[in-house]
Order: sequence, then C-alpha cells, then structure tokens
Amino acid sequence: MMCIECAHPVTSLYTEYSSNNIRLTACPNCNKFADKYIEHDSILIFIDLVLIKPQVYRHLAFNRLAISPHLHSNVRRIFVLITLFDVYLTWARVEKEALREGGGATEADKRILQFPVLAQYLFFLVYCLTETIVTHLVLRFFSRFAVGHQSNEARPYEPNTVTIALLVSSATKMFPMLMIIWSYDIPAAAKAVGWAVNVSTIEALNIVLMCGRAKACLLMCVAVIARRAVVRLLVWLWVGSEGIGVIRDEWHSVRSMLDI
Repeated sequence: MMCIECAHPVTSLYTEYSSNNIRLTACPNCNKFADKYIEHDSILIFIDLVLIKPQVYRHLAFNRLAISPHLHSNVRRIFVLITLFDVYLTWARVEKEALREGGGATEADKRILQFPVLAQYLFFLVYCLTETIVTHLVLRFFSRFAVGHQSNEARPYEPNTVTIALLVSSATKMFPMLMIIWSYDIPAAAKAVGWAVNVSTIEALNIVLMCGRAKACLLMCVAVIARRAVVRLLVWLWVGSEGIGVIRDEWHSVRSMLDI
C-alpha cells in the first residue's frame, strides 16, 4: 500500500472502528489522507480516470486491485469487457471503411468481410486478443528496465501493476460506444479516441513506474510496433494479405508519435 498523494509506503489506509465507521490514515510523509478514494463513489473514480489524475491510478494499481501474485477478479472482468468493446469497434470501423465512398478499405478488409458472420467475429476476437496480449507482455517485460528509482523505494516492481494500469487506462475506449446513440461517421473522432487512449496509457505507465514521460512514451512505441508486427503476421496467415485498415491507421499514429 502507498499514499496516493506522494507515493510514500504506508502500513494501512484506514482504521475501522465499526462496520459503518472508519478513519482514513494520514500519510507520515505529506500529512494528507493516504487514500481518499476509499470513501469515493465509483462514478467519481471513473471521472478522475478520464481526467488522468495520478492519485486515482495509484489507488487502483497499488491499493485496491493489486493482489499479488494473482490478478484481482475485477481486473479480469475489465479485461473481458475491454476486449468485447474492442471487437465491436474494430469490426464496425472495418465495415465503415469498406462502405465508404472513395475507397478507404484494404484488400484484406474486403476479404474478411466476405467471410460468414461467425468467422468474421472469430477473426476480430482473435485479432483484438492478440493485440492486447502482445501489448501487455511487451510492456510487462520492458517495464522492469525502465522503472524509476523512486518506484523501487516505494514498492518493488510488480508486473501485475502494469497490467492493471494498462486496463484501467483503456477505459477511454468505451466512449465510441456513443455511436449507438449518435452518428459516428467522422474519421477524426475515431483517431481522437485512439490518441486519447495512447496518452492515457503513457501517463499510466509514467504514474505506476515513476519513470518519466519520455521513457513511458518509448515503452509505448515499442509495444505498438511489436503489436503491429504480430497482428500483421496474423492477418497475413488468415487472409493472405498485408493488413487491414486499422493496422494502417495505427502505424501512421506511431510514426507521428515518433516524429514528435
């Protein structure tokens, strides 16, 4: 456990006097409440996640969801939920690219959409699972070399905290579900959401690893390049083509990030 304000280790977050009466622990380093989010509603926590507040990431990654060596059951539920959202959104984007006048779809897009519906769903499920698993494995491996000195003092490096931070930062992916209610045909909106997820992930890595934004950005670029290479191979094995439009757009995003 740690103080969400200054990342100083603490022995406890609160003292329970009765079932309905607790007292939050004050951090001995900064004299603020070690974890104010214990008493906060889930909606407020989600809003602060969207606002990328460091305190809420520390609350979730180190105090609430971190049960080493196993992932918290809520983390596994988030993984399933995010994957299902990804399948739907990726499928919808490929279909819209194929239907867009002027041709934004690749040859692989057209071949995939000729499959039976169940085969299409299976493809996008495998595609999204591969993306997520590769990203997590690469970041869990390389993060141990980028973790900051302050993080080592506060808490030993635990790969599960990286996984928690990545899944929590992916909450932004749920915003495109508004396309169910409103028209979502503006390509810039999809790119904006993609960039928002990338920024949230970089900031989450910086908060959890305490490594600085430069190292977090480098880690993210390595993960995205590795992910793109693996899913490109997957698409080639499945449909015998170079890649689908989603991969192409992602590669342009990585190049823009590297140029920055």
